Amino acid sequence: MKKHTLALGVSIALLSTYSNAQASSEKEIWGGLFGEYYSVYPEKFEPNTAYDSGMGWGGEIGMKLTPDWGFRFEVAKLDLDAERGSGSITGERIGVDALYFINQSNYYIFGGLKNQRLDESYRMADLGLGAHWQLSDKWKVITEIAGYYDFGQGNPEYSAKLGVAYSFGKTGGQRVSKDTDNDGVIDQRDLCPNTPFGATVDADGCTLKATDSDQDGVIDAKDQCANTPMNDKVDANGCSIFSEESKTMSLKILFDNNSSKLKNIDATSVQEFVDFMRRYATTDAVIEGYASAPGTDEYNMKLSVKRAEAVRQYLVDQYNIDSARLEAVGYGETKLLDKANTREAHQKNRRIEAYVTATVKIAVSK
Repeated sequence: MKKHTLALGVSIALLSTYSNAQASSEKEIWGGLFGEYYSVYPEKFEPNTAYDSGMGWGGEIGMKLTPDWGFRFEVAKLDLDAERGSGSITGERIGVDALYFINQSNYYIFGGLKNQRLDESYRMADLGLGAHWQLSDKWKVITEIAGYYDFGQGNPEYSAKLGVAYSFGKTGGQRVSKDTDNDGVIDQRDLCPNTPFGATVDADGCTLKATDSDQDGVIDAKDQCANTPMNDKVDANGCSIFSEESKTMSLKILFDNNSSKLKNIDATSVQEFVDFMRRYATTDAVIEGYASAPGTDEYNMKLSVKRAEAVRQYLVDQYNIDSARLEAVGYGETKLLDKANTREAHQKNRRIEAYVTATVKIAVSK
């Protein structure tokens, strides 16, 4: 009576699981063939004959109702060798198991009821561990170890199974491979669920040791600027932090009285000015021409413009500076440096001044 009650309980549990899974789109059906090593309790049969172990083969049909639960029906043929006496004994095993897939992975715990028929029928319960090793979307290898308990004799028995299974398809709609922790490994294959978002994981979904190749304090998985200089301060993305600074370069050239011809040019200062223009290629320069006080305002204004244009053209011709980056402006005698009516003052006022300012980014040090 107890045996029938237990069998009924297992059946009700399986039917309940199947009923709760009807709304799921993750049901999978598979069929498989297997071989197994079976170790029988030595004193199970008649006193003068003991059977040690043997081989078996069989088949199973299973259904995965949800990512967590499934069941299977199994039939096996057994061939046991005698340990004492002679000969062997053959028989069958038939039964049903419930399967719980650990963390929705390919590893599972199973348990159920079996009827074993050798010299007589034996009612047994089994409990074991197994794994489905995916070869492709359809094919997988089955490995299991199990222990059996004989309700009549109270004897323990054991088996190890190796087989191959084929997935016939899915029921209830298209199966969606879920990736709950968004680590790129689907839940069915993820051995480390709930890994932190953004963490780098291996093929089993487990976090790899965080690396920081450029040692800027931001791990490679989040570093958007690899190989930043060691001394640079970086932001949350691993990129160097810059501050903006203004750099100014000036150029001064003097002229003879009533002349716009260039002479006695300081090549060093001109080269520094040109180098600055080339380094900061987005900058523009204003070339300002000036005259001394002697002469009319109109004459001095025209002379200062000629001087500015002469310097502009010199920079274009000799140094290939883009003319669009140079603006020539004349101020005549409106901005005298020295208002004295002396030769030295007039010489100082006959001049060219050129100014260029660039806003550059300077890396902030740690």
